[in-house]
Amino acid sequence: MRPPLGYLCAVLLLLPVLVLLVLSHEYLVVLMGGAQSSTQDHNAASNVDYHYPSYDVLLAFGDSITQMGFNPDEDGYLIHLARYYERLMDVVNRGFAGYDTRNARRIVGRVFPQTRRPVPSTVGSYWQQLLLGGAGRNDAVPAREGAGGPNWPPKRHSTFPTDVGRMQLCILFFGTNDSTLKGNKGRIPVDEYANNLRYLVSLLRDPESNHYSPDTRILFITPPAIGDRMVEHIAQDNDESVTSRNSVTKGYAQKAVSVAKELGIPCVDFYSAVTKAAGHAFKRGSLFNETTTETKTPADASSISRHAKFEGYDEYLVDGIHLNANGNRLLFRLILKAIQDNWPELVPRKPPIKVYPPKL
Repeated sequence: MRPPLGYLCAVLLLLPVLVLLVLSHEYLVVLMGGAQSSTQDHNAASNVDYHYPSYDVLLAFGDSITQMGFNPDEDGYLIHLARYYERLMDVVNRGFAGYDTRNARRIVGRVFPQTRRPVPSTVGSYWQQLLLGGAGRNDAVPAREGAGGPNWPPKRHSTFPTDVGRMQLCILFFGTNDSTLKGNKGRIPVDEYANNLRYLVSLLRDPESNHYSPDTRILFITPPAIGDRMVEHIAQDNDESVTSRNSVTKGYAQKAVSVAKELGIPCVDFYSAVTKAAGHAFKRGSLFNETTTETKTPADASSISRHAKFEGYDEYLVDGIHLNANGNRLLFRLILKAIQDNWPELVPRKPPIKVYPPKL
């Protein structure tokens, strides 16, 4: 006797549900990570509780000056920070050459850690989230425990099978590309620049944000001063137009300082620091030109003469915009002072000597 049509329909409707139940999270981990060994030795090893929290993170988010922060040829400032925090924090470089704050808004979701679980509204998007590691909808709810919860993100998506480290410090260093001259592709109005900085901060401070991280410290760095004569000299040699002016960049640096004060965020006024330091170098060059060169070596004479020609900015900038070794060392000292003044708990102490993993 043939089964009733209704019975067959019920079976067909329940079949997809049964398939989804079988492909539960635990089974999916097994399928993606490989079949578990059934040997006794493997099971015994699996029962050992290895709890290794990842190193905490110092994140540097910015433009080409940040991107070149790991450049050993110019003694990059992030190299110094990495050395300063070795064995204590990982310094993560997220510098993107040519980027302004408008670009930063577009990619920040892939730069800041996600601290809230994605919760799709449909079965299809659920499996997209689970299989593709978070691709799909941006709907989210807070994790139940801590920043991200004890089981989020899934360990299979982490670099190491352990807890995810915390972002202890986030450095936001934008403004050089925002402040290019009118008519250039990258020019961002100063008020939009300010709003973009506020937006980046809100992602870490707003409890409704997918990147909410209330314990993360935030540090602004203003764009450095522009060496106008250097920029003009290089543009003339390359038959190009001048794209940046110190007088324009100054307004963006002042706006960054203002926004930082408004939000209660420490700020390194790098613009003023470079201006002051270049002024000292320029003064040395001007004084030297008024005296004889006989008391100086040819190298000293050439260097001081350049200081006079380029108003001292060549002492800290490689092309009037980007940092040379002196500029990077100056920035590192300023960041270090900001950390010491505002977050003394982040000043490294001698790390304990430990062997990882511990002996069994």
